[in-house]
Amino acid sequence: MQEDTDGVVPSTNEEKLAKVISYLFHPLLMPTYGFAFIFFTKNYISTFTAPNLKWIILGVTFVFTFFLPSINAIILLKMGRIKSLEMESSTERSVPYISTSFYYLALFYLFYNAQFPSVFKILILGAAISVLLSFIINFWWKISAHTIGIGGLSGAALGIIYRLQIDMQFMLMILLLISGIVAYARLRLKTHTPSQVYSGFALGFFVELLLMIFY
Repeated sequence: MQEDTDGVVPSTNEEKLAKVISYLFHPLLMPTYGFAFIFFTKNYISTFTAPNLKWIILGVTFVFTFFLPSINAIILLKMGRIKSLEMESSTERSVPYISTSFYYLALFYLFYNAQFPSVFKILILGAAISVLLSFIINFWWKISAHTIGIGGLSGAALGIIYRLQIDMQFMLMILLLISGIVAYARLRLKTHTPSQVYSGFALGFFVELLLMIFY
């Protein structure tokens, strides 16, 4: 679900670029990007996962974590439950947060019963927990879902490096660079304060990292 922009309309090339970055690294796309990073970088998980299974996992992940939540948001818009897909008020975001967490938990259950490698299940479980925490925090504070998403990927990458002793340092560096770009975009669009952006990254990062280490 798209975070609100508080009525800020991009008027410069820099702001337009920030808007594009926000769409490219939308929180709902992070699980799909995470599996794509794992599958299309050099590591033994990718090596021992059949090519057709990779595409099945990516497709199912995209449907559960992006397509279905997006359809849900469109339905709410048509029903008049939300004023726009930007969901400017905390009240508007409550139902999408809950439905999104349901889809994420359903995908975790599907992966769990399919006996997939634990890192796949942990990444989705961490995303579900992060969405639920966002839902709770949303009642009091507008934490950044964008940096929660990219922070979660960064934390998962570091956790995989620690847990499986996989050489993914380059991938981690790329994710940290992207994290900085996403944080810049959210600040440039004035959708969040610095504390909301940085705390979002910390929340996503540590949820995924701790699950990867201790689950």
